[in-house]
Amino acid sequence: MRLAKSDPLMFGSSLADVFRAPAYDCRVLGQEQKPEFAVTRLHSGPREMEKAPQYPADNAILICVSLTPSAVGQWRARYDGREVGVTRAIPFATTYIDLNCPMEMWVRGPFDYLHYYLSRDLLERIALDNAVAPSFQLQEVFFVEDLVVAQMTKNILSRVKHGEPLDRLALDQTATVLGAHTLQAHCGAPRFAVAPRHGLEPWQKLRTEEMLRAHLEGNITIKEIAAACSLSASHFGRCFRLSFGTSVHQRLIQLRIEHAKSMLSQTKRTLVEIASLAGFCDQAAFTRTFSRIEHMTPSRWRRVNSDGQESADDVLQSVVAG
Repeated sequence: MRLAKSDPLMFGSSLADVFRAPAYDCRVLGQEQKPEFAVTRLHSGPREMEKAPQYPADNAILICVSLTPSAVGQWRARYDGREVGVTRAIPFATTYIDLNCPMEMWVRGPFDYLHYYLSRDLLERIALDNAVAPSFQLQEVFFVEDLVVAQMTKNILSRVKHGEPLDRLALDQTATVLGAHTLQAHCGAPRFAVAPRHGLEPWQKLRTEEMLRAHLEGNITIKEIAAACSLSASHFGRCFRLSFGTSVHQRLIQLRIEHAKSMLSQTKRTLVEIASLAGFCDQAAFTRTFSRIEHMTPSRWRRVNSDGQESADDVLQSVVAG
């Protein structure tokens, strides 16, 4: 999403202006002008060290991940009155800053950053959902190793690399997990409530499946499904995993594949049509996901499940395609 240059918050075009980065991409969750969560990627080629414009104060936390190791001295700042910067070059170095704290920043290129914007409203809601006091103070860190954030970032980059959109459900799940991790790892929040002993009630499981099947493209949030089940988002997520043994987004992918298999075996629709009707962005994403889960291409699966056998040529073609 490309947002107007007048947007004052630290995501999208406003973030690109601060870093003087002409190339950026942004996805938001919530109202476009004031989202709860946003993901922005910034690119810049080689350039001399220069002072960046001061960013506007905001009730939010910004998590910056350096996708390529930043050299010592490539970035420095005066944050809340103290000097900070890059102390060692490590992959996926992660920085947490409170956007209410004043900061002067100097940057040189090249760089490639992924930024997560988390509003305080989002963090407070996650805290309350987990019976934790919503008053918290971020412990800022700069260019440190954070394995949770690194893995989440790798998952996002894998989808982006293959041209797959970050749907609302995927963004919502990322926001929830990242928010909980931030509260516990960098805000001193106590351990969250233990997992419930029982999963979703039968009617809640049915309602959840109905809503996911009706939104195979992922244009729905965990909060919306939880509300339909009369649960908070966090409690719903814990109950869901206990009932289904997986996350909400992974269950959505399973339902996409189930729907696709039904069409493959019972209709003569093309793979392009099936991909679209099953909620995938295109045939390539459908084939890639289907092959990963079923260990064969959709075409081969259709042949096997149409007549129960396939020729040696079919097998060879599948191996080459795989």
